[in-house]
Amino acid sequence: MVRLLVFLFATTLVCAQNKNAGNLELNVAPNSKLTLELSSGDYRIEPAPADKLVIKSQTRNSAERRKVRFGLNAGPEEASVKLDAPPNFAATIQIPRTVNLNVRLNGGRLTMASIEGDKDIESNAGKLSIDVGHPEDYRTVDASVNVGEIDASAFHDAKSGVQQSFAARGPGRYRLHVHVDTGQIRLFTSDAL
Repeated sequence: MVRLLVFLFATTLVCAQNKNAGNLELNVAPNSKLTLELSSGDYRIEPAPADKLVIKSQTRNSAERRKVRFGLNAGPEEASVKLDAPPNFAATIQIPRTVNLNVRLNGGRLTMASIEGDKDIESNAGKLSIDVGHPEDYRTVDASVNVGEIDASAFHDAKSGVQQSFAARGPGRYRLHVHVDTGQIRLFTSDAL
């Protein structure tokens, strides 16, 4: 059984690579759980026009795009993608407008447009800028940095320094968890702009 799973995983990896080097497209049901494990890089997450996960490499060099590797595990209610890319990688990631999102970033920069659903986002180092949409949509919010700063302007709070954290409760149904070991967190709403 384990050998079959390893073979299916490897086959999925090869098919994704042959489809279009450095890019990936996968159907994802709305309101499902989506996990993204991202190597260091510069990422922008935004709503997709359809119920799909689309990763578009911004790397212009075709040799570098061929070095991008995807690991996939997808079911009807949950999908997981692991992205391993060369240094200085940049990508745009489109996801369904409503999805429960779990992101683990090795390091770098992540900018996220407003996406409805639970969000659990962590990075070892770097800058996370997250458009939270409507702050009243959240039941619980917690953000923390070991070293760095938090700008939680969407929730009318900002902190900087060592061992900083921010927490809020509201009337909504979603949960937001954001952590960076070393770096910056910005929680904003484009509604206020």
